[in-house]
Amino acid sequence: MIEKFQQGLVKVESIIAAFSLFLLLALSLFQIITRNFFDFGFPEIEIINRNLLVVCGAMGAVIATSKLRHIKIDVLTVLMSKRQIALLRCPLALFSAAVCLLMCYYAGIFVMDEWQYAPANERWALPFTFIYPFGFGLLGLHFLLICFIRTK
Repeated sequence: MIEKFQQGLVKVESIIAAFSLFLLLALSLFQIITRNFFDFGFPEIEIINRNLLVVCGAMGAVIATSKLRHIKIDVLTVLMSKRQIALLRCPLALFSAAVCLLMCYYAGIFVMDEWQYAPANERWALPFTFIYPFGFGLLGLHFLLICFIRTK
C-alpha cells in the first residue's frame, strides 16, 4: 500500500515537473520570438521563468529522492558492510526527513512573510513561493517513506 502511494506521488510529481519544464521552454521561446521579431517583450515572463526553474529543480530533487538517486555522501560506505549500510538507512532517512521538515516549516514562515510584506505590484507572483515549503515537505515525506519501503 505504501509503495502504491509512493508510485502515485511520483507520477503526480513527474507531471508537475514535466508541465513546468514545458511551460518554461514555451514561455522562453515566446519571449525570444517577441523580442527578436517584434522588438518587445514581457518582463513578467522573466519572473515566471525564474520561478518555473525553481519548480523544476524542486520536483527533480523530490523525484531523485524517491528513487534513491539523491545526493549522498558515501565516504564511509566503502569501509562498511552491506548489513551496516542497511541498518543505517532508516536512521539516516529519518534525520534527513527531520531536516527537510524543519526547512519546510521555515520556508512556510518565509512564504507568509512574503505575502505580508510584498508590494502590491508583485503580489501576482507570490503563488510561486509555495514551491519552497511544498518541495521541502515532499522531500521529507519521501525520506520518511524510505524507512517503510523495502529495497530490492
